[in-house]
Amino acid sequence: MSMKKFIIYIVLFFLPLVIFLGGLEIGLRNIPNDYAYKNNWLEHNIQNVQILSLGSSHGYLAIRPEYLDMPTFNAAHVSQSIKYDAFIFQKFFEQADSLRLLIWPMSYFSLLGNMEDEGEWWRAKGYCIYYDCPYHSWEIKYHSALFCTSYKTSIERVFGYVFSDYSDLNCDSLGWQVGNVKEHRTTGWYLNGKERADRHTKDLRLCQDNLRNNTRLVKEVITQCASRNIKVLLLTTPTCYTYYENVNHAQLEIMQNFCDSMAYTYDNVSYLNMFTDSRFTEDDFFDADHLEAEGAIKFTKILNDYISQKELK
Repeated sequence: MSMKKFIIYIVLFFLPLVIFLGGLEIGLRNIPNDYAYKNNWLEHNIQNVQILSLGSSHGYLAIRPEYLDMPTFNAAHVSQSIKYDAFIFQKFFEQADSLRLLIWPMSYFSLLGNMEDEGEWWRAKGYCIYYDCPYHSWEIKYHSALFCTSYKTSIERVFGYVFSDYSDLNCDSLGWQVGNVKEHRTTGWYLNGKERADRHTKDLRLCQDNLRNNTRLVKEVITQCASRNIKVLLLTTPTCYTYYENVNHAQLEIMQNFCDSMAYTYDNVSYLNMFTDSRFTEDDFFDADHLEAEGAIKFTKILNDYISQKELK
C-alpha cells in the first residue's frame, strides 16, 4: 500500500469521529447560558446602563437590578474573580456612555482568589468562548466546551438541548440569578457555614501574587472610572453567622482594610460593608453566604437607599 493511500484510509477512518466531536462542540456552545447571554446583552445595551454590577455569586444572587432606581445590569458570574471583573468592565468601558456607578462586590476571598488556581478553573472557558477574552489564547482546554465535562454528560446535554429545550441560562433579563428560593434550600443549609468558610480561606503565603495582581486591577479600574466621573461602590454582601463566625480574621481584614483604603484614597470610591449586618436573619439566606430571592429584594432596597443617601448617582 502506498503512503498516499494509507493517509487517505487514516483520514477516512477518523473523519466520522472528527465530525461527531465537532458537532458535539458546536451543540454545547449553542446551549443558552449566562456567559453568552450577558455578553450579548451588554454588546447591545451597555450604552443605556447607568449602574453596572460585577462580582462573583455573592453579587450575582444579591443584586436585583429592577429594585434600583437607575437602569442597572448585573454582570456577575459564579466564581468570577477580579481579573474577569476587570476584563468585562474594560471590554465595555468605551461604549458605556451613560454609566454613572460601578458596583463592585468584594467578598472574603476576592483579593486572594484566582479562578484558574481553584477547582472551578473550567469556568474560565465561558469568558474565552463567549466574551472573546484573550486570556489563555494557546490553551485549548479553555476554548473547548468538550474538555470541561465527560463525553457522556456532553451528549446528554446536547440531546437535551435539541429535543427538550435544555438550557444553562440561570439569570433573568437583567442578569440576576433566579431560582434560589427558600423552598429549594437543603435541610440544615445553615450548618454548612464552616465548610463554606473553610473552602474560601486561602493560604496567605501562597496568594501574594494574586493579592498584588488583584489590588492592581482594582486600582486601574477605579482610575478609569475617575477619568469619566464614574463613581465606584465597593460592596461586601451579608452572610449568615455560621459563615462569618468561621472565617480567618487576618484574611478578612486584608479585604476590608483594602476597601477602606480605596474609599479613603479615591474621591470617587465608597465602601459599604454588610458582611455581618444584623438586619439579615436566617430567613434571608439561601445558604450560609448567599441571599435567597426575597432576601435579595430586601438587600437591593437597602442598597438603593444607600446609593441615594450617598448621592452615588
